Amino acid sequence: MEIVGRHHDPFTTMEQFARPITVGAYSQPVTDIAGAMFARISGAVAAYNWLVLLTFPLSAAAAYLLARHLALSPAGATVAALAYAFSPFHLAHAAYHPHIAQTQWIPLYLLALWRCLDDASLANVGLLGAATVVVTLSNLYAGLIAAVITPVAVATYWLASPRDTTRSVRRLAITVATLVLLTGGGALYAWYAAPAVLENRGAFAFPRADLFRYSAKWWSYLLPPVAQPLLGAAARRAWETFGIHEGLLEQQVSLGWGIVALGLIAVSQWLVRTRQPASLSRVPVLALVAAAGLLCSLSPERAIAAFTFVRPSALLYQVVPMFRAYARFGIVVQLMAALLAGVGVDYLRRRATRRAQVACVVFLAMTVGEYSVAPSALWRDVLPTTAHRWIMRQPAAIRALDCTPLGPESESVQWLTANRVALLGGSIADCTEPDLAQKLAANGYSHLLVRHPAAGNGFDGFSAPDGLHIAARFADSDVFAVTTATPAIYTATMTGFFPREHDAQRSWRWMGTDATWTAVNTGVRPLSATLQLELSAFYRARHLEFRLDGRVVATLDVAPLRRVYRIGPLLISPGDHELVFHPEDAPTPAGDVIGNRDPRALSFAVGTWNWRTGNDEQ
Repeated sequence: MEIVGRHHDPFTTMEQFARPITVGAYSQPVTDIAGAMFARISGAVAAYNWLVLLTFPLSAAAAYLLARHLALSPAGATVAALAYAFSPFHLAHAAYHPHIAQTQWIPLYLLALWRCLDDASLANVGLLGAATVVVTLSNLYAGLIAAVITPVAVATYWLASPRDTTRSVRRLAITVATLVLLTGGGALYAWYAAPAVLENRGAFAFPRADLFRYSAKWWSYLLPPVAQPLLGAAARRAWETFGIHEGLLEQQVSLGWGIVALGLIAVSQWLVRTRQPASLSRVPVLALVAAAGLLCSLSPERAIAAFTFVRPSALLYQVVPMFRAYARFGIVVQLMAALLAGVGVDYLRRRATRRAQVACVVFLAMTVGEYSVAPSALWRDVLPTTAHRWIMRQPAAIRALDCTPLGPESESVQWLTANRVALLGGSIADCTEPDLAQKLAANGYSHLLVRHPAAGNGFDGFSAPDGLHIAARFADSDVFAVTTATPAIYTATMTGFFPREHDAQRSWRWMGTDATWTAVNTGVRPLSATLQLELSAFYRARHLEFRLDGRVVATLDVAPLRRVYRIGPLLISPGDHELVFHPEDAPTPAGDVIGNRDPRALSFAVGTWNWRTGNDEQ
């Protein structure tokens, strides 16, 4: 589900899967190598799907094993496993961040850590080493989360465990020594793979303001996820009220009231010193680790009246400024809450009273309802519109221009369509230019793709230019066929002009001082051409000189009222030619005349134009 729209993250990852495997500052080898291997077999897009979908059974399995280690019954462990695997956090990041979606490694790491504290055998030390490497190299945030949570997880688990004098201290010492050695190994790997990060952390730092945008709010854990079919719309409105837009994805850390209620039952029974089930003895460990994760997920500071409270993310930013999305510590909160809920289920089932059984069923039903999603909302075409998919179903000879500027969010379209769809940029940067069809034909495009904006049609109220014919129309886009032949001469580029402006009937571009066209004779022989050009002067009549390849070919007296002027005939040889628009008078600051605070100095507005050659001039 595209919670915050189409972002480049998943598509950039897909493209990386299709490239040769490399190691660098941003490498996350466990995930990257697995994705690349899948891509060699099934293609990059399918590799992304495999990599994400497999995390659900793997996360459930890892959480189940951890729950069983903590003495939860099979039923309680199953509840915990499913709640963790299908958490709103996991579902939200699966749509954008395949690395963050590798949530299976956090419970596996804690399982290895706590097993080593229970029994520091060679096998368990090896398991801890393997789990540490995997959680760190699967995604960098998981490595950070594991590193920060580890002291709390070790201290609380060791203190809460029954101690038999020296053996408990010995196990603690072996575990800590193993972690220290692993930390040293991690530093050596960082020095090998990303020495620049160690030498200059500031070069990779995010602005501190980003920490406030991408950290969790405490109420994020209580609001429904926006993917929930019934409550999601209300949750989105609430976030908009709070002014959360760009960082909305990171706020999807909802625990669900059913999970919270079951967890509170477990905590309350531990407080009154209920002895059964045995998993209740683990409640303080789970609660304290959850509290640590919650604190780390919050913004760096919070001011209340005259007091400013500093939170862990402020301190972590000083050490690792290349991390900004501290809301991702919410995965620890989710895991601990799920385990506490499993303990609560075990307690209610053990009570065996009708009231306890009804409460258990009600809270589980609440959880199912809160975690439910609409399956149709959780898949999407990798291409942005129906028109893109239509083009890819046509014969390979079709080549289309997408009327969308080239940028981080759109550049994947070219790779996903094997360059059959290009984006605005270079010689074609404006889909409302008067000679668009001629330019498309000259550049080898057979079709034009126009995405629909939020309101209006593909051309924002303007009719399609001459030389284009509607080929397919969809709810989100239109496709136009280029029906004009390659022109004998056309305007390839325009430089020195301000961005295009529109009113209800026409469009134009202002110029200040000299501006330039590149005119192209596409043939093999010289030709005689006349340019018919719509012009208007700013504020008063002005003189405009035209220079073709440095030679003056015309001088016009242009009036403020727009009208069509004729330049030529001009003898133009094959190839590219420079046509310079040279104002003989200095441009006038628009704000000085209109009083609209427009800082631009303007001279002439250029509207429509057309080139006429040979018999066309008659």
